[in-house]
Amino acid sequence: MAKRPYGKHWKGLKGYRVREGKDVDNHYFGGQVCDLPDCNLCGEKMHLIFCFDLKDERLSEIKANELNILPLVSCLNCSMVWKPQYFQLSNGGKSIQVISQENTDDWVQDVKDRLPVPLPRTNVNLIEMKAEDIPTNEENYDTAFDLFGSEYLCRLLGAPLYDEVPEDLECPVCNQEMKYIATVTQDIGERELISVVDFQLGEMNIFFHLCKDCLVLKSQIQGT
Repeated sequence: MAKRPYGKHWKGLKGYRVREGKDVDNHYFGGQVCDLPDCNLCGEKMHLIFCFDLKDERLSEIKANELNILPLVSCLNCSMVWKPQYFQLSNGGKSIQVISQENTDDWVQDVKDRLPVPLPRTNVNLIEMKAEDIPTNEENYDTAFDLFGSEYLCRLLGAPLYDEVPEDLECPVCNQEMKYIATVTQDIGERELISVVDFQLGEMNIFFHLCKDCLVLKSQIQGT
């Protein structure tokens, strides 16, 4: 394994833990406020995992003139999530179209184990990350991994918790480097962090990057 990127992406911004709860702004898990594409493999609508209200001043660094919300999307019931995906956002963030997908497998989750489509909606709140959430050294790196999924489900902004720095972060439209925005993991407990569904993904974290100029969203995974 390549050397872990301790502190390499730490730029003084703590970022936020995301977990279920009320917030001043309208951030939520699940729901169907967006016009989502059909999954090319399993045929169901893709999942809206989290949706963040960009009126929140805490999210000013990812605010774009053409975006009102930031949706994090993928299909969580098949192997489409295993490879990089690129999505075009429009209509303020409510319309999502597939630009490209690189799926090379043909695995679909058993019906009894599938996450519902859409995911049931519940409000989430943003809590400023603690010092131990930031991977600036080996100790914090391991601690941050332990806390992620046991105390909160999503890391929003701040330092990415990469196992390896991903390649191919260029926007497919303008070729500029896309900005890291969030990582999603599963609930290690049983409905402890999200009460409305047993949110299980398997042993992976889903990373999301955004090109603010082109409104292109990328998802890709790393194993845990």
